[in-house]
Amino acid sequence: MALRVLMYFGILAVGWYLSSRGKIHEKLMKQISSIQTIILYGLIFIMGVRIGTDEQILASLGQIGIMAAVFALVTASMSILFVYAGRKKIIYDTNITGGKND
Repeated sequence: MALRVLMYFGILAVGWYLSSRGKIHEKLMKQISSIQTIILYGLIFIMGVRIGTDEQILASLGQIGIMAAVFALVTASMSILFVYAGRKKIIYDTNITGGKND
């Protein structure tokens, strides 16, 4: 597994190097977003196939769903709480967008 991670970082470093030196053709640079989207959909498809063929994951899908819902609710709630508390503590002016009125 560590070898795979190192390989991914190596590929990333090669891409960065080629891009920073101007070795990648302009036509390819304009299509990078489309290429990334296609590769992302491919990765999501492969992940779905692997998850769908694993019996242990399918057997505990309900439990995973409940844990995901609880995690999402707690994360959203804490984010709202921290933003509210930070706003009350840091920003004293009621007109947030315009700043203090003269």
